[in-house]
Amino acid sequence: MMGLRRQKGFSLVSAIFIIVVLAALAGYMLSIGGANRVSTTAALQGARAYQAARSGISWAAYMVTRAADQATARNNCTNVVNPANFTLTATGLNGFTVSLDCSFTEHNQQGNDNVTVYRLTAVANSGSYGDPEFVQRRISATISPP
Repeated sequence: MMGLRRQKGFSLVSAIFIIVVLAALAGYMLSIGGANRVSTTAALQGARAYQAARSGISWAAYMVTRAADQATARNNCTNVVNPANFTLTATGLNGFTVSLDCSFTEHNQQGNDNVTVYRLTAVANSGSYGDPEFVQRRISATISPP
């Protein structure tokens, strides 16, 4: 009978050990879930910033290519940066600020045939630099309208 009395507390120690191990596993799983959520949110914001920058490039390319002649196209390139920053309000892109830059160079090809090459750059961002929610994407495109 003396042997049974000594073993009564062993079950309690085992139960406490199992509870501590299960609590540690639950805490680890919660931290993994939180990291996945933050990572997914950052990836989604990055994709939204990329699409906002693409819309800025599309608008600038439209402004340059819609011109009837080279002089108007060069003027439109200069005017693209007049609204240097604009904020998008479209669903999914609202809150992103897009900054545009346009520059051009002229190249002489086969005698008097001049070709103008335009370099467009769009930077889209949301939030303030240093904030955990800050995201920024930069896209550049080079076009040469006929």
